[in-house]
Amino acid sequence: MGKKSTSEIKIEGETSLFSERIRRAQKASRSGNWRAFKEIFQEDKKDLLKDLDLFKNTAINVATRSDSPQLLKELLEMLSEQERWVAFTKKSCEGNTLLHEIALICKVVEMADVVLDFEKKMPWPLPEAAAEEEEEEEEKGRPLLERKNSKGETPLFRAAKYGNLKMVIQLAKAAAAQPQSDMKIHLRSDTRTILHASINVQSFDVALWIILRMDGTSLVTERNKNGLTCLQLLARMPTAFRSHYQMTSLSNLIYNLLPDERYEIEGYDSFELFRPSSTDLETGHQHDAKPPTSGLSRINYAAWKYLAKVFLGIDSVWKRKKRHQLAERLAKFLVKNDYSWQASYNHIKKTLVILPSVVYNVAKRKKQVERKEEKRQEREDADDDDQDPDKQEKKHHYDNHTPLLVAASNGIIEIVELFLEEHPESVNHVSEDEQNILHMAVKHRQLEIFKLLKKNPSFDTLVTRISRENRTVLHQVARMDYYRAAHLAGSAFQLQDELKWYKRVEEVVPRHQHLHCDHMRLTAGDVLDIEHDQMLADAQSWIKQTAESCSTVSVLVATVVFAAAYTIPGGSEGGTPVFLRSPVFIFFTVMDVVALAFSLASVVMFLSILTSPFELWDFHKSLPRKLNIGFAFLFCSLTTTMLAFSATILLTIKLQWKHWTSTLVYSAAFFPVTIFGLIEFPLYMMLPSLFFKVYKKTMKVIPIDRAVKRCYCRRVQRATYL
Repeated sequence: MGKKSTSEIKIEGETSLFSERIRRAQKASRSGNWRAFKEIFQEDKKDLLKDLDLFKNTAINVATRSDSPQLLKELLEMLSEQERWVAFTKKSCEGNTLLHEIALICKVVEMADVVLDFEKKMPWPLPEAAAEEEEEEEEKGRPLLERKNSKGETPLFRAAKYGNLKMVIQLAKAAAAQPQSDMKIHLRSDTRTILHASINVQSFDVALWIILRMDGTSLVTERNKNGLTCLQLLARMPTAFRSHYQMTSLSNLIYNLLPDERYEIEGYDSFELFRPSSTDLETGHQHDAKPPTSGLSRINYAAWKYLAKVFLGIDSVWKRKKRHQLAERLAKFLVKNDYSWQASYNHIKKTLVILPSVVYNVAKRKKQVERKEEKRQEREDADDDDQDPDKQEKKHHYDNHTPLLVAASNGIIEIVELFLEEHPESVNHVSEDEQNILHMAVKHRQLEIFKLLKKNPSFDTLVTRISRENRTVLHQVARMDYYRAAHLAGSAFQLQDELKWYKRVEEVVPRHQHLHCDHMRLTAGDVLDIEHDQMLADAQSWIKQTAESCSTVSVLVATVVFAAAYTIPGGSEGGTPVFLRSPVFIFFTVMDVVALAFSLASVVMFLSILTSPFELWDFHKSLPRKLNIGFAFLFCSLTTTMLAFSATILLTIKLQWKHWTSTLVYSAAFFPVTIFGLIEFPLYMMLPSLFFKVYKKTMKVIPIDRAVKRCYCRRVQRATYL
């Protein structure tokens, strides 16, 4: 047959796919009028098996959206046994049966019971005429719980995939009553298990239930199509844990005051849901999900539950806390059963210090490195063509690290602590590319993990590890492969943060490794210069523009306050100011002088920035400190200028102190200062930390006990002398 013309397609498209009765049923279902929906199909029961929408869903499938078991039961009773089996097994466009739709949509678990009860009453074997065209050959005779859609998902898998815990529990009970051939529920398209599916959507309550109630311990070591275990998948979700949840002070207070356990999960009592079963006793896993026993704790829980209903903010914080606790509980179980860290590649490597390159120009060194990297990449590509698939798979397996290293790279301190507590020796685990946990924490800039490892007795051993590419820990922190920009005010402060990281690691790395070269014959200092070349250029441009703009403002303020010093409010008589004895005039004079001093001081600070050489290590302390101090002086000069302006208004107009007009003048005077302060607030937030660091360094030079002892000795000497 030839192609249809455009006019023929148009005429065919204009023909209605649905009868008048079906269109009335569509309107009734969309309006939620399920009584009228049922009455429509009582007119002709054969329409129950016809397509009701463009997704090839029948009226029986659409009726599941009502969450009414009684309606579904009445509609199914209208059909004969053969027609009923057709309704059960007929698939939509996505290959979903009726039970698949119930597993996804329904919140009332009795909807699944209705279908499963009818299935039990079906006569077996079914007549050959029943659903002969509807069923696939491989699925004939299979129970509904074992049937898969076009994605290879059973109804139980589908319920777990979308986090419907109620339905998972109900379908699992039904599956336990009739022995299944494949209770691991793997997908046909890949090897993702039901446990992977629940963790992937962060339904940790479902994952815990699968492990503890469905004997899911065998699924813990299974891998998905990307070669990831369940713990590796969880370790890639830092936002699921408390350590990565940023909150305001009020939210943090509420978070800590909320009960540790909400005691209900999707309408189920959590103690009943997660109480230890035979599987827990075998694995030695004990849960801490206990209901409130004392009267005070019950009152506290009831009070917070009432507040959560009234205030949506409290409810969202509580749900997030529950998710954090479930994630940590799941991680605890998975870590206990994870032994991937035992495969450690601790090769003995001879530490050879190679002298660095004699080319000191950063741009030229960068070009040399790029040329070497291109040649190395060409050689690897040529080798890949000759290598067998097993070697290629092993080569690309380097990035698929163990859960411990993945958690360290993502800064999930809860999982790392669980590993170090449950498996202390896991701290010495080395990956196939010969990187340890310190390498991962440093190159991903995870400060909390770094601090945790510094307290570990094996820290000295971790520091000396050299990777497969001959890189030390210092090389890893100098590279920007995994750099994530911090929430800082500008490029200069971002570069300062990078230099602080380098110094922090340099202090713990042995001195003999500072000149160690990697496979590109580069020291860590060379890598730092080359990798941060563009960031240095951005920081130079940003700090120059900022200093120029702020120095212009400072000069303008200095000009204004200098002119105001010679324009005396109220005039003068015989060279003596008229308001000389007024306290407001004294206040104006002091504020004007202070404003001039601060503005000129800020000009000096900004000019010192503009005359700096802008070298890399100038951004470690010198330039950011000058910029912070300059901003502080500029802010003080603006504040005192506004105060002098307010004093001038009070002197010339003579406003009453407690009159509303005075308040209006003060507000208008301080409006520019407030705007400026809010805009530059991130920069001012750095000042307290700067002063605190200076104080700490001073205390390190002269410790408190030494200072007190010295003062005491001096007093004793004076008393003896007298």
